[in-house]
Amino acid sequence: MCSPHVFIRRPLTVVAVLCGLLLGSVTVPLHATTVEPPTFDQLVGQSEYIVRAVVKSVTPEMQQEGPNRRIITKVELEVLEVIAGTPPAPLILIIPGGKIGDEEMVVDGAPKYSVGEENVFFVKGNGRQFFPLVAMMHGSYAIKRDAATGRRYMTRSNGEPLYAEADVVKPMSSAQAVRAQHPKDQPLSPENFATGVRQRKEQLKPTPSPRAN
Repeated sequence: MCSPHVFIRRPLTVVAVLCGLLLGSVTVPLHATTVEPPTFDQLVGQSEYIVRAVVKSVTPEMQQEGPNRRIITKVELEVLEVIAGTPPAPLILIIPGGKIGDEEMVVDGAPKYSVGEENVFFVKGNGRQFFPLVAMMHGSYAIKRDAATGRRYMTRSNGEPLYAEADVVKPMSSAQAVRAQHPKDQPLSPENFATGVRQRKEQLKPTPSPRAN
């Protein structure tokens, strides 16, 4: 699976890394395959570790690769809960793209983070692959608070409430259809979501082979 469109905005010395290849300078979107939403099993099973965390800092940085440059953004997380796996400390996600002065690299569809946001992150290949989350925008879920009730609930990266674990496989464009399927349901709470993830991660563990006598 290739990564989504990458936009390079002036000047033309900024270079994007796409699908593990260093590309030449461009001024138009790079056409690529759309990210396919994962099933809940894929989301959980492919994650190296899963955390509930608050964004502590967001720092764009220019990287030099030979004669070319590219922008990455370091997103430092304050881990509030380890749901699965063993995250490093400190935990800093390396996100492709960002803006420094009048230079900007934009990855189409990639979630953007602000200091103080609380999310559940499904991390895979941080610093080793193009994007550090499972299925990119499908790999983080923001936690919001209902202004009327104070209840905290899970949302997808497009801001739509998440009503059931199985809904993670729905395309982002199907938000209205998803809401119509849950007319009387409340979105998942962070506690229920974390419990469901933890239970599924345990169920997906490979069964040890019996030892020969």
